[in-house]
Amino acid sequence: MVQHFSSQQEDILKELINVSFGLAASLIGDMLDNYAKLHLPEISSIDILNLNGKIIEVLGRENEFYLTKQRFLGSFNGEVLFVFNPYSAHVFTHLLLQQATCDDNDIKSSILELTNIITSACIGKFCEIIHGETIFKVPSIEKRDVLEMDKYDKIEGYDNVIVIKTALDIEKENILGHMFILLNNEMLEQLKQTIDQL
Repeated sequence: MVQHFSSQQEDILKELINVSFGLAASLIGDMLDNYAKLHLPEISSIDILNLNGKIIEVLGRENEFYLTKQRFLGSFNGEVLFVFNPYSAHVFTHLLLQQATCDDNDIKSSILELTNIITSACIGKFCEIIHGETIFKVPSIEKRDVLEMDKYDKIEGYDNVIVIKTALDIEKENILGHMFILLNNEMLEQLKQTIDQL
């Protein structure tokens, strides 16, 4: 069963994520040699059993999407997923590579770079507040089809998902991504207790 944040816990969590997003946006801006801003429009928590349904919901009418996965292990451990629709993935790749045509490999490597920066900043901030350490596993990316969701491997070992809708503003382009932080009950409880102490 999902463990929801109280309104006060959610406010502090948003502030922590905003700080980490500020760092990530600065790094992304340097990478693109352009001004970048990461917005945090909304945050929620869901049961892991509702993850696929939530991915379908955030994609709207899109059938295809890019999914990145990255495990983090240590005193704070879990997994981060990112979901991008093809439009946002293409726009970011063109801004990064500055070339007229981009193939699927270009898109995948560009999105991996982007999500790696955001994941490192965000999970690093969580580790900082719980005075813990974590190491990141090598991330992976694949293109998936909503109509074939049942065919993909089920993600196991987690109970809760923190859902973070992000918007990356670069050159008036609005690149939308959805970040899913997967945690077991123990890790989520540890995070909530630390937030309460703040």
